[in-house]
Amino acid sequence: MRLAGFFTGANAVLVGRTRAPGIASLTQHEAVLDALGPLAVPIIADVDCGHVPPYLPIVNGAHGRLRYGGDRNELTQT
Repeated sequence: MRLAGFFTGANAVLVGRTRAPGIASLTQHEAVLDALGPLAVPIIADVDCGHVPPYLPIVNGAHGRLRYGGDRNELTQT
């Protein structure tokens, strides 16, 4: 996806949690960093979206404001 330009103009990338196992030489987090690290934007992993409950919906193409850190993590979509 990175090579196809899907992340052009991205300010950050949110990655949902997964139950998929890593392999002995590469964890899921290492795979994400290997693929998306060259983007030089913040990568937030283990977000409650995607294929693992509670399935937080993120609207494709919506504008979002992310607050992450401390005791407050919030995504507002418009």
